[in-house]
Amino acid sequence: FSHRWFNNAEPTFQDMVKGENLEGAAYEKLLGFCAKAEWHGCLLGWSDTCCIDKTSSAELQEAIRSMFNWYRNADICIVHWSDSDKGGDIATDRWFTRGWTLQELLAPTRMKFYDKCWQDFTAAPNDKDHAPMKDALCRATGIPRRDLEHFVPTTARVQEKMYWASKRRTTKIEDAAYSLMGIFDVSIPVVYGEGHLAFHRL
Repeated sequence: FSHRWFNNAEPTFQDMVKGENLEGAAYEKLLGFCAKAEWHGCLLGWSDTCCIDKTSSAELQEAIRSMFNWYRNADICIVHWSDSDKGGDIATDRWFTRGWTLQELLAPTRMKFYDKCWQDFTAAPNDKDHAPMKDALCRATGIPRRDLEHFVPTTARVQEKMYWASKRRTTKIEDAAYSLMGIFDVSIPVVYGEGHLAFHRL
């Protein structure tokens, strides 16, 4: 699942275990994702909000380092554009301004995009194969079509990738660096509290 977080209202791992905080717009969004995942034939779904125990530093470290590959190996990545209507200008959606969604766009081999009411934008089984959608994504991100179709993570083209990331923001300073590990195919220790040093280490 790829989406923009709704402030601090997202259901957490602990909420799901305890059966708490299971209401509101963020929870409805999660239910919408589960419904679409089931419709696409998925037996399991994964969301970064509630499938990572963020109170466990070891689990959080593993998740952050593995996330690019999880998205790459997923059968499908379901994307929710919470600011967009079908037929509208997707480039104005705040999903395109968030740091973590860059790798969530580049890593998957199969994607489906949905608007705020869970209407699909195309009838294609894979929106990465849909030419008009690819053109719209290129315009919204400045990312070349070849990278949208099949992105290869390497340490090459550093300046270009940094330019893609420069248009995006993360809630935590360190995530500006950590969200790029998979894109560059590198691994660094995750140390929240180090601030801008994380980017220098990257």
